[in-house]
Amino acid sequence: MTHRRRRVRALVLGLGAAWAATSCGLIDGFLDEGEEKASLTGQAGTSALPGSNSAAAGPFGSGSGGSAMAGGGAGSAGASGAGGGAGSGGEAGLPPPVGINAGSPAGRAINNNVRVCEDGDCRSAGGRCEGDTCVVNCDEDSLICNDEPVECPDGANCEINCLDEDTCQAEIVCPDDGDCVVNCSDIGTCTELIDCGNSVNCEVNCDEDDSCQGNFAVQGKLAALTLLCQGDGTCSGDIIECGSAGCLIGCDGIDTCDGDMRLEGRKSVVDCNGAQSCSGLIDCSLDQEGCQVNCRGADSCLQPVTCGGRGAVQTCEINCIGPRTCNSDTSCLGQSCKIACDNESCAGEVSCERGTEDCVITCDDDSCNRNVDCTANTSCNIDCDGNDSCQQDVKCDAQNGNCTVACGGDNACDVVDCIADRGTCDIDCNGDDSCRGGTDCDSDKLVGDCRLDAE
Repeated sequence: MTHRRRRVRALVLGLGAAWAATSCGLIDGFLDEGEEKASLTGQAGTSALPGSNSAAAGPFGSGSGGSAMAGGGAGSAGASGAGGGAGSGGEAGLPPPVGINAGSPAGRAINNNVRVCEDGDCRSAGGRCEGDTCVVNCDEDSLICNDEPVECPDGANCEINCLDEDTCQAEIVCPDDGDCVVNCSDIGTCTELIDCGNSVNCEVNCDEDDSCQGNFAVQGKLAALTLLCQGDGTCSGDIIECGSAGCLIGCDGIDTCDGDMRLEGRKSVVDCNGAQSCSGLIDCSLDQEGCQVNCRGADSCLQPVTCGGRGAVQTCEINCIGPRTCNSDTSCLGQSCKIACDNESCAGEVSCERGTEDCVITCDDDSCNRNVDCTANTSCNIDCDGNDSCQQDVKCDAQNGNCTVACGGDNACDVVDCIADRGTCDIDCNGDDSCRGGTDCDSDKLVGDCRLDAE
């Protein structure tokens, strides 16, 4: 009987050890899967697109580009990134579900589609299959791409290389469900529309001076768009439109991006780094994770820059920080708006429009030369700390919260008008000769330099 009990006990202990080992393996598997998902959605490494060789500009960029090339498993490498949307709202009162691309860099999307390049279909498009990618090399003798449009076969990745001067003179249509890369690598290349269509990722590289001109335009549509305008005078044509998956646009060369830009989608960023870049209208609307417009190059962003012109944004940052940037009106309508002006920038009116929830406007040296107007539901903060900033009227209207105006720079602010029906008006005129036109406050609680008389 004793031996039988020992055998039963040994059997129970053995089964328990086996169960524990299996459980540890399962738990470790779950952790590995979570780590893999985190690396796909959070990493900002090399480009995941076939044939990509350019660094993505901007704080939400995808880092330096590496060549995944055809057949290289582009779907799993690098910064799989943005696009695809963060999901529609669920039941009333619940946050929207987290989308597959939530939190990823602008201009990138995760492509989980199975892609296959069919030789016959690729040959009909003027290319050859390399792994799962149809590669079209366009030279001066090519009929397709110069005289006839390139129509990439659906279900495969597509890479178009414009190799000689004045090639890729015809429209380019990217594939459904695949990733698309267009390399405009010589003078005079890419002079017609690039239609990203139903691609998952769409990357356009205008590397050479004076490429991507004429009738050049980009339609992002459903794709996550990355457009890099690195050569001088590039991306100078018609409208650049981001689609529902968002975009990253880098205008690095001198006199780049002279057409209008319409940004929207999950997350959108435009970097106007080159001198006199981004000379058309810029609007970012209908985002899910943020809009950002960065005007860093001297004399960049000469036309109006807006967030929410075609529909309110969730979050928007407009940074007019290069010398003499944003020479026209700058405005925002959204849940959270931040506008920063420095180095003689923001020569037009600066405003957060009615319907905005929270607004912050910062004006440093010699910036914000015309009226500054903050109208928000919850809070308004206007900071005119730069010398000779906010040279005309400053209006702050926080309908359900606090209104704060700081005129700390010398000769900052003229007339300051503050309204806070359900909050506090707080005005500080600390700079020499600031608030020359006086201040007026309409609020239950007044703080600081409210109701100063004009000089």
